[in-house]
Amino acid sequence: MLYERDDKRQYIYFDPQNVISSKEEIEKVLSYNSSFITKWLDINRRPLLALNHHNNIGYGIVQSLNCESVCIAPCYFDNVLESEIILGKLDSTFSSSHISIVEQFSTILSFAISHIKTRELNQALESRLLQAQKLETIGKLSSGMAHDFNNLLSSIFGSLNLLRNRVPSTESVTRLIDNIENCSIRAKDLTKGLLSFGKPTPKRKEIVYPNLLLNELTRVIIQTFPKNITIEEKIESNLHSILGNSTEIYQILLNLCVNAREAIEGKGKITISAENILIDEKNSINFPLFDKGKYVKLSVSDTGVGIDEENLSKIFDPYFSTKQKETGSGLGLYVTYGIIKAHNGHVDVSSKVGEGTTFDVYIPAFEPNKIDKTKAGNKIIMLADDEEMLSDILGEMLETYGYYVVKVKSSEEVIQVLTEEIKVDLLIIDYNMPEMNGLQCVSELRKRNFNMPVILSSGSLSFDDEELKKVNIQSKLLKPYEFETMLKTIQELL
Repeated sequence: MLYERDDKRQYIYFDPQNVISSKEEIEKVLSYNSSFITKWLDINRRPLLALNHHNNIGYGIVQSLNCESVCIAPCYFDNVLESEIILGKLDSTFSSSHISIVEQFSTILSFAISHIKTRELNQALESRLLQAQKLETIGKLSSGMAHDFNNLLSSIFGSLNLLRNRVPSTESVTRLIDNIENCSIRAKDLTKGLLSFGKPTPKRKEIVYPNLLLNELTRVIIQTFPKNITIEEKIESNLHSILGNSTEIYQILLNLCVNAREAIEGKGKITISAENILIDEKNSINFPLFDKGKYVKLSVSDTGVGIDEENLSKIFDPYFSTKQKETGSGLGLYVTYGIIKAHNGHVDVSSKVGEGTTFDVYIPAFEPNKIDKTKAGNKIIMLADDEEMLSDILGEMLETYGYYVVKVKSSEEVIQVLTEEIKVDLLIIDYNMPEMNGLQCVSELRKRNFNMPVILSSGSLSFDDEELKKVNIQSKLLKPYEFETMLKTIQELL
């Protein structure tokens, strides 16, 4: 019997008379004929009877099995070919009744295989959900604790500054104060890790090009990792771009590579691979927690000591580590998990003790909403922001979608340009503008009878909806911008 598991062809033999002399040779022939045989089975959806005659379909398989005839019965379930039953007769052919029996058996077998897969999938899904729930609970608890702990640390740092000014500056006292300060700094770093997991700090998102990021990463680790570790790259040349924080994605990959290095004792190999994948109806059963769409799959594999099954479910827990206490805090993978989730991604881990470990990280590809460029091309948008770099990035993105963009740096310039030079269809203005804030600027524009729709942006929305209604502001957005949300809002307003 032939079936596929984890994208690999598997064979189960039943040969009581020891007719088969070389399994490798038979598998080679089956692999060679597989595409044609599979296509025939897909079209006809019934068993194929191969005879020991030239020009007969499956003749090569009959010859390799030293049989007079071979029956190849497909096992379909829900239009998916789960396996194939390959039966051979040494000195006769199969009758129609024999073929019918084989066909019935293949139907039963397809149900059995599907049931096993479903059960395994349910177990894996249940395990992942339990892990996700546990991490979510830990995240909420740790976030609250971290905020309280930061308040205590602030008091400690303040007290240390007072101590330095009030106690005698002797060597022993200075050493003690320095020790307290160093330990407090270390505690602050650990707390930052807890905060980034429990409630990830908003970071400005940008278009990330994984090929450039991976080139930089591999160059660094090749130069810095021990020479007894071989670095292998399997990276597709045209990876999808990602909407995210490049520093954090780099941190994910570097952390996984460092873990891989520490798992290798003596000589070994680390493989960094990346590919584009598409999750749709055909393969969504293999990715039950994923939304359908395009992803970039980033993988780090090692030939290290591996992780036993008991510890595999704990590796993302805070402060859990298989390393010695002085070599790690146990927050590396904990924080990594939080960053991946903040990018709407997923992570899978597989490991065998004595063989190695593989981490697969899936990050959604950047797929901006399609906008009617013909319609967009007639619209003019004014960007008012004193952060020049952010304004340039946002302006370039909007121009890509066919909008005309006018950029200004102050509220006074907004009023001047609109009064003297040009009429715009939409104003995007930052709240924290120099001299006159964005809300005051919009209020002044309304007094001058400018009625274009307005989007007010801010790093922290400290104003309420009533303030916005007074000056007829249609929408507010929190920095850092989610480009897709921004585009959708613009499209709705125009």
